[in-house]
Amino acid sequence: MIDVQKSWDNIAVLYRKKYTIACDTVHYGPLCAGENKLHLLGNISGLKACDLGCGGGQNSVAMAKAKAIVTGVDFSELQLDEARKLAKRKKVEVDFIASDVTSMPMFENDSYDLAFTACAFAFVKKLDDAFAEAYRIVKPGGRFVVSVMHPMQFIIDGEEGEMYFNSAYPFLPRVLKWTWDFKEKSIWFQHSLRSVSCYHNALANAGFIVKKIIEPKPTLNSPHGGLSKEIMKEYPYIAKHLPITLIFLAYK
Repeated sequence: MIDVQKSWDNIAVLYRKKYTIACDTVHYGPLCAGENKLHLLGNISGLKACDLGCGGGQNSVAMAKAKAIVTGVDFSELQLDEARKLAKRKKVEVDFIASDVTSMPMFENDSYDLAFTACAFAFVKKLDDAFAEAYRIVKPGGRFVVSVMHPMQFIIDGEEGEMYFNSAYPFLPRVLKWTWDFKEKSIWFQHSLRSVSCYHNALANAGFIVKKIIEPKPTLNSPHGGLSKEIMKEYPYIAKHLPITLIFLAYK
């Protein structure tokens, strides 16, 4: 079994050095337009926002720059070190807390106007528990925006005219194991491959009302610039013609 928390600790500095992620708008993932184009969060000035699985803190900083009162949560201490340094450089206040998103007893019920997560929940084993915690901490009427990598990215491969199934569709969730390669080293990772309906139904079971499901057209004009270019270079046909990101807009 791969310890994903240690994996993220191992690449925290390498990830920051390799990939450029803008902080002037919230990003939803590689090859995906940012909040300045999608407008899913609305006016967050003065709102309490919780960035779940905040990683290096780019989205936490972006929300703080939009004048939200932001808490960033992540289980990787070294990622949070990077996040705190970023917030200091960008001269914004963010409260970064080390915690697993499936259990956050430090937060009271109904304490946030907005919960948000981008490209993090595929690494969460107990999705139902994570969504239940998000539901608990969001105020009635508050929103929860969930962005994950689209399952189509992982099941189809190849070039134009030579497409093939790299993996069967995840009618039931399953674990994929792989390495993240950097010049300095390669680190083993694993994440759960889940269907669109799996995410939707888990949100509904937690109590959320799903208002929108968005599958944005891939674009290199993304705040997540570095990884976008990498994916486009390695999988050009996939990156141009299939959704890379899957986003849910839900309310409590």
